[in-house]
Amino acid sequence: MREMWKKRFLPLILALSMIFAAAPGFSAQAAENPDQEIVILYTNDVHCGVDDNIGYAGLALYKKQMKEETPYVALVDAGDAIQGAPIGTLSEGGDIISIMNQVGYDFAIPGNHEFDYGMDRFLELAGQLNCGYYSCNLTDLRTGTTVFEPYKIMDFGDTQVAFVGVSTPESFTKSTPKYFQDASGAYIYSFCEDETGQGLYSRVQESVDSARAAGADYVILVSHLGNEGVTPRWSSSAVVAATNGIDAVIDGHSHETVPAAVLTNMDGKAVPMSQTGTKLADIGKMTIGTDGSITTELIDHVSGEGMNASYTVQSGDSLSRIAKRELGSYQLWNVIYEANRDQIRDPNVIRPGQVLVIPGSQTGEGEKAEDPETARFIDQIMAQFNETLSTPLATTSVELTVNDAETGERRVRRGETNLGDLTADAYRYVLGAEIGFSNGGGIRDNIAAGTITYNDTLRVFPFGNMGCVAEVTGQQIKDALEMGARNYPEESGAFQQVSGLTYTIDSSVPSSVQVDSKGNFTGVAGPYRVTDIMVNGEPLDLNRTYTLASHNYLLKDGGDGMTMFAGCQIVKDEVMADVDLLSAYIRDNLGGTVGAEYENPAGQGRITIR
Repeated sequence: MREMWKKRFLPLILALSMIFAAAPGFSAQAAENPDQEIVILYTNDVHCGVDDNIGYAGLALYKKQMKEETPYVALVDAGDAIQGAPIGTLSEGGDIISIMNQVGYDFAIPGNHEFDYGMDRFLELAGQLNCGYYSCNLTDLRTGTTVFEPYKIMDFGDTQVAFVGVSTPESFTKSTPKYFQDASGAYIYSFCEDETGQGLYSRVQESVDSARAAGADYVILVSHLGNEGVTPRWSSSAVVAATNGIDAVIDGHSHETVPAAVLTNMDGKAVPMSQTGTKLADIGKMTIGTDGSITTELIDHVSGEGMNASYTVQSGDSLSRIAKRELGSYQLWNVIYEANRDQIRDPNVIRPGQVLVIPGSQTGEGEKAEDPETARFIDQIMAQFNETLSTPLATTSVELTVNDAETGERRVRRGETNLGDLTADAYRYVLGAEIGFSNGGGIRDNIAAGTITYNDTLRVFPFGNMGCVAEVTGQQIKDALEMGARNYPEESGAFQQVSGLTYTIDSSVPSSVQVDSKGNFTGVAGPYRVTDIMVNGEPLDLNRTYTLASHNYLLKDGGDGMTMFAGCQIVKDEVMADVDLLSAYIRDNLGGTVGAEYENPAGQGRITIR
């Protein structure tokens, strides 16, 4: 898929990028130019990385800095914010919503992982997010209306900017299908998906046209679609190519780091597109100039220079205590003292009620610049979980990885890893089945050598899946492996790490897996690229029934499009959470320590690729 995307779009993007780099910026069509610059800050795929890289507190500081330069500042999120780490899992997204409110988002859209706690929970969270969620294509089939408003228009002086939200139809398989169904299994929600993509394009065009008719001078598409490694017809480049009237695209979903690229709309006009990667490694910055130009860039560092905060002295405070709380070190009391010499004569005497200036530029070497108020807010939330998260569960003498040892790229979705082996073994042995499956898309982080804490296991398994055992046929096993391997060498969340089973992927055989409009498996039309399937040393019998251990997402909910298991007999139903299965396996089966049998990052040779 990646090569096809590059062949189709990369030459055009590179050519237009040269034009973009040489030009001061794109001009929107027939727009009311702003009287001052409009700065649109954006994030995507934060995945609960509240303190990773720049962090939310750094983002809040940068937003304040931009407001010092122009009164016209907006902050938007392009999806997948509330899931991906323990803080999200343990609060079912609630604490992330609270932090986003604290930072002050103005616009947000649902990514596929916003639905991971169930539709009811997401709708509850949507009501708690101050700015609300927007999506032009998430539709309630029972009413024929969109679940959220399709766009939001913001006024910047006399200039109006519309933000149109669009969510990936891949949500059906990259979240949990049952969340979009009623009790009988009928779909009651739609993302305007179809085999051609035209349903999605038409809905986006309708929303863009409506925003224009409502007076928008600029239309920004905020999309959780992606380009690389996604369904081509639902990519942001495909949507732009089939529409007009979009002035710029803020994208997400594919975790690409794109400071400034160029797409082409159906009229042949250039449309700038950007994406920040993931986990706040960068802050996106889009600027609409007073000449109508639109430029994008990524900010990878936030400086605290010149940013001050205020603090009201409380009873029992001292300068050193305030310095520890506000600046991170007791030793920085003198910094606060020097900044407030106009009202403090004796550094040992401060009065409750005094309002002190806290210099924002004072960060030690290697420390991050942060908005103190937001940093305190996050610290208070994190403190609630620290004791639980730091609980030791086991140890490992080897690093357990999801990545390729040589390239550092994510391997677990397209090849065997030692952590993939370990998790599949955990399902199989703890639940007592012949075969264990662990989907690559559900294994989210590495475990470093040393002590394994509850936090480590939650980072590996942040979705809260429950271990199950099903009786399945050999044919269903083969179909599942084929579905997982259909995108190879591209990544696929459906790629299966295995236990009690070995198999080969013949990459020279084109995939003939067939899926429906939602990406669900419907069959295999030609030769299988998965061969040589052996179960505990014996060839797979397509007609025999096997016991398969995995989780509810795969065996019950049809996650990753795995519909071949629909209706199978569940003999052990949601026995234990995946994180508890993992720790139980290490404790009870490995004596509390992961050792040399898992030392090879590429695993134990269960999956052969030729």
